[in-house]
Amino acid sequence: MPHTYEIIDDEDFNPEDDLRPEYDFAAIREADRVRGIEYRRMFVRLEPDIAAVFHDAEAVNTALRELIAARDVQAEQRL
Repeated sequence: MPHTYEIIDDEDFNPEDDLRPEYDFAAIREADRVRGIEYRRMFVRLEPDIAAVFHDAEAVNTALRELIAARDVQAEQRL
């Protein structure tokens, strides 16, 4: 299933946009805390040419994990 995304400029971003009631992120985070799940999320703005290659968060995370693993292997080889 292809993912769709939209790249917006900073001036187009409005954190006060209305969300649907079912998108109660505070309640979701609280439910996760109750279950013992803690998330550390960081939002990073991708340049348009990079965003065109990585269509979802999973693709970005996979690529970054591979980069970290390669860096670790290279560091071990130097020892």
